Amino acid sequence: MVRPTARLLHLRLAVTLLGLLVAGLAATAALAVVVAAAGLGVVGVVVAFLPVVEPETLPTGPAAGALVALVTLVLVGAVLWTERDAPEYAVAATGARPVDEEGDADLLALVGSVAQRSDTPVPRVYVAPTETPLSLTTGFTAERARLIVSEGLRSRLDRRELEAVVAHELAHVKNRDAAVMTAAALPLGAAERVRDLLSGPTAGVAHGQPSRAGVADAFVTVSLALVAPVWLVAHLLTASLSRGREFAADDGAVAITGDPAALASALERIDATLAERPTADVRETVVAAFAIAEPRRDEPRGLLAPVRRVVRRAFATHPDPRRRLERLRRRAREQETA
Repeated sequence: MVRPTARLLHLRLAVTLLGLLVAGLAATAALAVVVAAAGLGVVGVVVAFLPVVEPETLPTGPAAGALVALVTLVLVGAVLWTERDAPEYAVAATGARPVDEEGDADLLALVGSVAQRSDTPVPRVYVAPTETPLSLTTGFTAERARLIVSEGLRSRLDRRELEAVVAHELAHVKNRDAAVMTAAALPLGAAERVRDLLSGPTAGVAHGQPSRAGVADAFVTVSLALVAPVWLVAHLLTASLSRGREFAADDGAVAITGDPAALASALERIDATLAERPTADVRETVVAAFAIAEPRRDEPRGLLAPVRRVVRRAFATHPDPRRRLERLRRRAREQETA
């Protein structure tokens, strides 16, 4: 039997996906306008400097429209092609290393056990050398999934809590959340790559990885600037979808381990640590949306503080920690009384 809260979550996810589809179509239409404008500019230069080209020979009407559509599809394909190395980029952005089969045998055994219970392939496991508690999964298919955990996470959680966190991450793998969120945020991802390139070295650059921003990303960014309301709506819908996927992964972890109290305890420890170490959080990078919890930020102050809180909640990629803990503790109480 589907719980009312789960049914409401599924309905919200469906509405969010529909909204993202509409936003994506609007962004693509704007991209076509940008391509057409750029094409007209190139044609103007060619006609001005190469008189041998007759304007009458240039494509017009349906032929011009087909050409614009083709170029637009090529640009969208180029953006998609850029995402092919996103999993490796996420690993590099955290500075993670592959686990040592001898030194990390316990971690590998735990991950293998959870993978077996969740009926997913065992992901490649990496350890990030940071004291900030961090866990995330990346990879567009279950067969190519990568699980990253930090030294700080392993040192702060007991085995039961770590098992619950791994189960949460493998629930993301089972739900194909990396592929879903990458597809949903494709135009926004292109714009963020351009922003990172223009604002200085990215986290990936710091670990020896060049920026992934390209010409196609620049075209997409300009097109989004033409439809600023669509950009805003896409941000809000992507954040909402991300929050829904986190709730679903929490539920998946409970289904795998049967221990909601362990995940609640782990999230509580992680949140408390992030509150103590907000500036040391490496998840202020492109991997932030895939981590198990968001970085803590300073509490807004001043006259506009209430408005800033509402805006922050609307754009948050993770649910309020208190809501997650409340849901998990309610599940734990239901188990005890069952």
